[in-house]
Amino acid sequence: MHRSAWTMLAAAVAVAVSLAARAADVPAPVPEARAGQGWTMLGAQTSGDGANVVAVDAGFPGLSVTYLHGVTSIEDIGFRLAFNYGYEGLVTAIHPGLRGEAVARLRLLDTGHVSIGLKGGVGVFAYFTSAYTAPGITLPLGLVVGIPVGNAFSVATGVDVPLFLTFGPTGGLTAPVLFVAGLERWLGKGWLANLRVRMGPAVNITGPFVPVGSAQLAFELAVGMAFKL
Repeated sequence: MHRSAWTMLAAAVAVAVSLAARAADVPAPVPEARAGQGWTMLGAQTSGDGANVVAVDAGFPGLSVTYLHGVTSIEDIGFRLAFNYGYEGLVTAIHPGLRGEAVARLRLLDTGHVSIGLKGGVGVFAYFTSAYTAPGITLPLGLVVGIPVGNAFSVATGVDVPLFLTFGPTGGLTAPVLFVAGLERWLGKGWLANLRVRMGPAVNITGPFVPVGSAQLAFELAVGMAFKL
């Protein structure tokens, strides 16, 4: 009986040694390969797991600051603060306003030659005149396609639907459909410059600054810088 116990113990040690040897043979996880510099602001490549990005944009309809945090390798969350002087991008309604929103990005596909992703958010805004304040809620949605061009450039395109809801006697839901074009240029692995244009119809316009129910042209043009921390 004593000899049997020693035999069983020796067998258990042998099995443990064999399993440890097999585990040692398993290669370490290979870091995810990404095209270009591995992240974008306008394209579908997200910041990266645990990374942080701060971006500043200026143009029409205003000035904005964005912060993004990489929750996973394919998902970003963050927030954006903006001072606007064009009512939700409408070229016919020049009024000052403030906007704050939570934002998120999700990368769906990255082949190395093209990346596809979704973006969305929820926020609040208010535009001001000498007589009244026009508040509202924004629900931006979008589909983005990014195409890296070597290690220094990336082209972005897609469609944005920055829905917004205004309150008051002329309130209601407006559905802009904006076509997007963008160009990014890396100035170093951790920072880049970009140019973005969005343009399209804003259907069923609501709010006090335009004829309610009309279709208006929405237009945005911005240049910016982004820094990966």
